[in-house]
Amino acid sequence: MFGKEDMKDEKDIKLKIFETALEIYSENPTKFSVRTVAKELKLKREEVYIHFSSKNAILRYFYQLCFEEYIKQTNEMDGYSKFSLEEKLGHLVYTHIELFQKEKEFVESSFNEIIYRANPNNLFQKSLEEQIEKILNESDGDASILPTKYLSTFLVKELFHIFKFWIKDDSEKSEQTIELIDKIIAFVGEILSNQIISKGIDLGRTLWDQNYSRIGSKNIKFLFKTLVSRCA
Repeated sequence: MFGKEDMKDEKDIKLKIFETALEIYSENPTKFSVRTVAKELKLKREEVYIHFSSKNAILRYFYQLCFEEYIKQTNEMDGYSKFSLEEKLGHLVYTHIELFQKEKEFVESSFNEIIYRANPNNLFQKSLEEQIEKILNESDGDASILPTKYLSTFLVKELFHIFKFWIKDDSEKSEQTIELIDKIIAFVGEILSNQIISKGIDLGRTLWDQNYSRIGSKNIKFLFKTLVSRCA
């Protein structure tokens, strides 16, 4: 495939190792191993392990490459900074699905094992969490006042559920996945962009400060039902 003289930098080496691994894995997953990759590239196994800790880490590199391409596309977009929370989340989800589509058979056979069930400290998951945390911190409404680190971890897990749904979606042009994504993003945006949580907290503080607890449980229930009916 290539000699050591062709390995100009770490990025090139990792990419060539991955491309070779993907070719072997796609032809016959049972024959895929660090040994077979190293043999194909005329390398020692130890040289492969310098760049990847395991054979799954090699395959997982595909997902990190997709994330890096998403970042590249994001940086090249005009007006991205003016996008709403929903638009930024939608761009993240749909861009990854579009990139996954290019190697869908590989994604179908690998996602569950090397991403969904993987150690959450893998680079792909951490990169997504950091990006979503950044999106939340830059957004208006409740998104920026909530503990974004924990919220981003939760949202990435939900994102993985969406990817699993997309993998199994046999509807025309993944229409069911698109419908699911749009509804989830709209719901998240409604909750985090419109200060529903912060207004609820303010209401609770007001009731406490005004000592409304003295009005009795029956009247509290009546007040709650009234508020709900007015908001419905």
